[in-house]
Amino acid sequence: MADFNEIDRMTLYEYGMRMKAHRLRQIDREYEIHLQAWANHNVQATKRQGKDKAVPVFKTFKQFFDYEKRIEEVTGGCRDKVQEDRLKRIAVKVQDYERRQKCYGDI
Repeated sequence: MADFNEIDRMTLYEYGMRMKAHRLRQIDREYEIHLQAWANHNVQATKRQGKDKAVPVFKTFKQFFDYEKRIEEVTGGCRDKVQEDRLKRIAVKVQDYERRQKCYGDI
């Protein structure tokens, strides 16, 4: 049977991919919520134009929720770079800790 620590570890790349997948699932959930809200309030969301005319606030669903823009925010934003830098610093600290533990025993 394999050691628990060996099974439980994942690379920074795997962790990053899991986090990205989680954020993409969240966007899909947001999309469904906004789509439902769009369907429920499509007729009610109006604004006055002129004296007696009411027009819809959002003429298209994309004006209400831009799915492609949200995907771009998750997949290509600077937030990924900040998180990647943070994870690299943590990985270096873990490697240093493991190296010291091998050299000096339990710390």
